[in-house]
Amino acid sequence: MFFKPLNLRLSIRTRFFILLLLLTILPFLAYRFAIDLHRLLLNNQAIVQKQTVENLALILQNRTDLWALQIQSGDPSRLSHLNLKNSVLWIVNEYGQTTYVVGNLPDSDAGLDEKDVFTAIGKTLIKTLATVIPYSLPYPYPQSQTPEINLIANALKGNTFQQYRMDENQQPISLMSATPLSFKNNIIGGLVLEEKMETLSSDTLDYFYRLIGIGAMIFLIVTIGAIVHTASLSNRIIRLDNDVKLTFNIQGKLKDHIFPDQFQQFYNDELSDLRHHIHEMLGQLGAYERYLKQLPRTLRHELHNPLNRLSMALHLLENDTQSKQLEYAQHAVAQLKQIIASLSEATSIEDSLTQQPPEIFAIGEMLQHYLENSLTLHPEYQLQFDNKISKQCKVLGDGFMIEQMLDKLLSNAKDFSDHRKPIRVQCTHDNQNVSIAVENSGPALPKGHEKRIFDGMTSIRDLNQDSQTHLGLGLYIVKLITDYHKGRVYAENLYADDQQHVEGVRFTVELPIVTQKTA
Repeated sequence: MFFKPLNLRLSIRTRFFILLLLLTILPFLAYRFAIDLHRLLLNNQAIVQKQTVENLALILQNRTDLWALQIQSGDPSRLSHLNLKNSVLWIVNEYGQTTYVVGNLPDSDAGLDEKDVFTAIGKTLIKTLATVIPYSLPYPYPQSQTPEINLIANALKGNTFQQYRMDENQQPISLMSATPLSFKNNIIGGLVLEEKMETLSSDTLDYFYRLIGIGAMIFLIVTIGAIVHTASLSNRIIRLDNDVKLTFNIQGKLKDHIFPDQFQQFYNDELSDLRHHIHEMLGQLGAYERYLKQLPRTLRHELHNPLNRLSMALHLLENDTQSKQLEYAQHAVAQLKQIIASLSEATSIEDSLTQQPPEIFAIGEMLQHYLENSLTLHPEYQLQFDNKISKQCKVLGDGFMIEQMLDKLLSNAKDFSDHRKPIRVQCTHDNQNVSIAVENSGPALPKGHEKRIFDGMTSIRDLNQDSQTHLGLGLYIVKLITDYHKGRVYAENLYADDQQHVEGVRFTVELPIVTQKTA
């Protein structure tokens, strides 16, 4: 089983917005990277704090005198990892009672360095993304609102232990580390270090937030610029497409509409070059079309008198000379007159369609009269018809032009009919269209010619049964008249019941019905 592929058409603007949608994954990747960086920093800082409190315990155990001098100077241990402006050091005895406290643990963020605007943007962006993708930071140790109880108990048991202090919103305030104090292998107390989260985060994370902020601003500026550029480019392409459409009428012919060469002078790129090239091409095409329109009139005017003189001279020669060559010459003159008449007919109909205003008329009654007259005037057609179009059915157009269209279709059906079956005309309608089908038995349409036969100067006749010259303008006129009525015409082969042998050809013309609302 084969599935027909979807014919999905996406405009340039739509494809660009899809690309932007795909690019929005970048902020989420940055967000995921920020979370991983949080985890790395928290782990590293926890390790550093653990080592700091263990070193302080060793100093206190082995060099009590050095520890006392540093306490008096207000700079205990002089370790770079210890910041007593945002941390507190506790010493507890063997009963778990606090005997000494040094340092400061402020309740607010006062005194912290203010961050620049890009750092604030980065933090805001991360928090905003956190509302879309909720997360909790991967704190490597347990959390509690009163972690000191558990910390001191573990330290007095001889264990180094760490825990986060949480606020009422379950957000971390600080990290606490506890380690035992020993003397001659006996635990005589513990050392507890509590440090603010701002210190733990350090400047590294702020640098990353700043990078996120700068990247977000750059991404926003580039995105806005790309949107403006793409919208402008898309609008220019749409204007170009509309200008090209306004240049042609419904029959696909050039109108008098002037295609603008430059829409806005400050554009100077490939699209403006394309507009200029289209302007030049349409100018050349218009000149060529005017030349082709004028050619039949010119030929008719210029060849009319010489052909008449030649025809008269051949007629005079016929009285003096009897020769087959003379008959050939007379036949050639007749063919030239027919060619000029056919060209003039196509041009005349095309001009009439351009100048003739359409009118609403009852097509069912018109077709009935026309087919009855054709049955009487053209017995060679062997015509059969079935007109099921009601008298109330109306179309917008020209009844005389539709009669000319049917003349061409019936003439074409007669030329290709093998006379095994009569030419059949079926006229039906539905709620939207009138359908006129002309069928004849005979040879099949060559593959690929179903649409080409409606082009001018296209004929698939192997020979001229009636010894006349055919320029392939009959079906071209049918197409012109159908387009004038905003309908469509198509050809198809008629197959036998076995769906393998072709019995004939059907030409179908569909014309839109004028509804009461439209009328």
